[in-house]
Amino acid sequence: MVRNKQGFRSLVAFLVTWAFVVLTVTGIVLYIVPQGRIAYWTHWVLAGLEKEEWAAVHMIFGGLFIATGVLHLYFNWKPFKKYLAERVKGHLEFSREVYLSLAITVALIALTVFNLPPASWVLDLNTIAKDAWVTKDLEPPFGHAEEFSLAGLSKRMDIDVDKAMAALKEKGIAFAGPNESLEKIARANGITPKDIYAVMRVFEEQPAPVGDAALTGADVEARFAGKGVGRKSLAEVSVMTGVALETAIARLKANDIAAKAEDTMRGLAEANGTSPIDVMKVILIDGHTL
Repeated sequence: MVRNKQGFRSLVAFLVTWAFVVLTVTGIVLYIVPQGRIAYWTHWVLAGLEKEEWAAVHMIFGGLFIATGVLHLYFNWKPFKKYLAERVKGHLEFSREVYLSLAITVALIALTVFNLPPASWVLDLNTIAKDAWVTKDLEPPFGHAEEFSLAGLSKRMDIDVDKAMAALKEKGIAFAGPNESLEKIARANGITPKDIYAVMRVFEEQPAPVGDAALTGADVEARFAGKGVGRKSLAEVSVMTGVALETAIARLKANDIAAKAEDTMRGLAEANGTSPIDVMKVILIDGHTL
């Protein structure tokens, strides 16, 4: 127990220190943690904590750091006030360091807001660190797919839900029914939503080849939006749609998109500031432009 004011001041000082240490660790972890779609789909864990738990610890200790910082200022208010009084008496002449630190702070805010170097380098490194976790086998078919029920995911991905449920039961995965979410089933069985989808996707019906059929943008959206085409490579899209790989590459090139057979739709989209479905439109609609 803290028995006197001096002891409480020491407690506050140590809390500020430990809060800073914890914030440093959680800040680094959150800087490199995979994107939410990967973290939630795979139940990403580091040191026994998932992404949301790391974020919760960071938030709580951020609050503690602020609160103890205010208390620290309160306990040192007299010397701080004395320092200010001496400055006022001496005509409040701030040192060059004060102005320089303020200028650096304002400059960093501006560089971050407008995404300019060197702030942009830190943000770019953050993106690289997060994307390093992304591999084709870890990608969900679409964002927050883990929140969908078995029936909902099956309908969206053209999966025979009865066959999928039979396969899950054969694998020993217990669930209440088709309306139970992948996340809930995964938690109850000690697996991940990705593991459940791996069993289900075997029964996924592939869209019929497009070939030379004349499609509109609305047709492409109706057939492929939300069907997980973002994780498919250009070669896979070529086989799936019946559009020759050479034709697909040529159509992309006409839109200033350099592509190789192994490039994914999401990768091409992100590299060119568009969406996977728009890339699909370029591939499937002759003469389509972004």
